[in-house]
Amino acid sequence: MKKSFVMKLWTFCLVFLCALTPLSSQAVEDITFTGGRPLSEYQPSIIVPILTEAFKRNGIRFKALYHPSLRSLLYSSTGSLDGELHRVYDFHEVSGGKYPDLIRIESEMLTVWRGVFATKEIKFETWDDLKGYRVAYTRGRKSMEKILHQFLLAEHIVVSDSDIQAFEMLSDGLVDLVLAGSRVGDSLLENHSQFFNITKVKKISPIRIYSYIHKKHQQLAAKIADTIEQMKKDGTYARIVAAVNKSIE
Repeated sequence: MKKSFVMKLWTFCLVFLCALTPLSSQAVEDITFTGGRPLSEYQPSIIVPILTEAFKRNGIRFKALYHPSLRSLLYSSTGSLDGELHRVYDFHEVSGGKYPDLIRIESEMLTVWRGVFATKEIKFETWDDLKGYRVAYTRGRKSMEKILHQFLLAEHIVVSDSDIQAFEMLSDGLVDLVLAGSRVGDSLLENHSQFFNITKVKKISPIRIYSYIHKKHQQLAAKIADTIEQMKKDGTYARIVAAVNKSIE
């Protein structure tokens, strides 16, 4: 009888301790991130395999989905999905602190560049040179939005639903310039003959890209960051980037 009482007490204590354990520290088997670019584009094509390997090394299955940028943020910031694939380093600053439940995974994923695209010759040395032009950018690009509103009147800023729509407006003469990812713009010019009249005026301002995870997985943020740093040291990160670059070339 004494043995039975001890077993019951032990079971009760175990259940009690489990109840006190935060959900974020309990075992996680599957994680799903979302991103505001199609998964075939450059940024996610690098970030998805890196995160897949990083989570795998921590015993977690990783999955990535594409949703339009603002919808992606809605899913990731509310915890409907587990994280955001790619946002700028200072995302909370440029978004005005609207998404406090997203935690930056403190290992840089990659650096990308912005590009200014036009159908005619223009001078571009500083952001001030945008003044007087109608400029298009793609909805949800918070860093671009912040820059344009600093230097242009609201009526000179045109928001498109996608990069290809922005380039279509430029090609048709509806806007004067497009501000987009440099590599994305290059790909559109190379693969869409209707954009023959568009050229890249300049590649500008490097952007540090990071992934973000919902606060319900706060304890995972540091683990995944450490794992990615290990991947950079053991050559895994470089092999993934090289493979993606080779497939694009």
